Amino acid sequence: MNHGFCACAQANSRRVGKPGGFTLVELMVVIALMAILLAMALPSFSSMTEKLRVEGMASALVASMSHARSEAARRGKTVTVQQRTNCASKDWSCGWDTVVGDDDDVETLRRQEPDTRVKVTKSKHGALSFDAMGQSASFVSFDFQPAGVSNSTNVATLCIALGGRAKLVKGTTTCPT
Repeated sequence: MNHGFCACAQANSRRVGKPGGFTLVELMVVIALMAILLAMALPSFSSMTEKLRVEGMASALVASMSHARSEAARRGKTVTVQQRTNCASKDWSCGWDTVVGDDDDVETLRRQEPDTRVKVTKSKHGALSFDAMGQSASFVSFDFQPAGVSNSTNVATLCIALGGRAKLVKGTTTCPT
């Protein structure tokens, strides 16, 4: 007489002789191994997130510069990328705005919110403007590095040429010649 699948499964479980599952010792060994692997992987993971933060802010500034260049050419007016008013000296860590117009009539085109975990420093004081041809008047560079971390290899530099072309260099704080 055929009792189907259930009868076969019951017969197999009776033959093994011990119940299924894990013992407490096996579970503790697995947890200890997971903790060791996590402890070894955590430093490289934090370094990776630090690198991604730095590159993300650098990419945001590249996008702002490209947007400013294209808007200057499209509008036939000077478009400026400037640090926020609460920034001091060469520090751009508090974010930046892309604006068009003069002192009387200024229109904000784009606003970049800061990431307090990334330090952004410009090589020269002041804003960066693009004329109606989409060109900048001076060579400048921006350094990006993790805030509060010294001697980090997770750095990037944005180099803006005289013509306004932007080049992002990762892993160094100097622009290639």
